[in-house]
Amino acid sequence: MSSAAVFFSVVTALVMLASGAFDFTMPPKVLDLMDRLGHRPNFVRTLGLLKILGGLGLLVGLAFGAIGVLAALGLVAYFILAIRAHAKLGDSGTETLAAAAMFILSALTLITNLFA
Repeated sequence: MSSAAVFFSVVTALVMLASGAFDFTMPPKVLDLMDRLGHRPNFVRTLGLLKILGGLGLLVGLAFGAIGVLAALGLVAYFILAIRAHAKLGDSGTETLAAAAMFILSALTLITNLFA
């Protein structure tokens, strides 16, 4: 595994673990987004769990490469859907920035793991 793949896997994993843990605090801004999308408030915890599992998958992928690729692919799909949800609601670029940044980070992780 290349040093770039290890770097992006670890950084992305740490970001996902922190972001997923933050979702479990039920932040008002995210709860508002869930309400506008028509989801129950507890759905935020499901999203947080998905991010945590993705982060853990990236860490496991350091030893078992295929798992890391699948975790990165799952995170890319997750953030494509997150950006789509923001677009559906007509959110501004600043409201969508976090999802877009995490999409780019996840995509870089996927690319570096695929070609490692």
